[in-house]
Amino acid sequence: MIENDDDIPIRTQSRLNKTGVFIGVLIVLFALLWIASKLGLIPSILFDLWPQILLIIIGVFVLYKSL
Repeated sequence: MIENDDDIPIRTQSRLNKTGVFIGVLIVLFALLWIASKLGLIPSILFDLWPQILLIIIGVFVLYKSL
């Protein structure tokens, strides 16, 4: 039984940081792809499908964390 905040395992804090880093990297990658699409470097069809691609990425992340 945890009586105070000092007894919270460090592992929980580490997991939250890893998740935050993953989400930050995901947002940066999305922004870079968006810029590349606007500059004509990659086909803009990727941004017609971005909700599905985002769901796939989140699903893979959840599966990875579950294992």
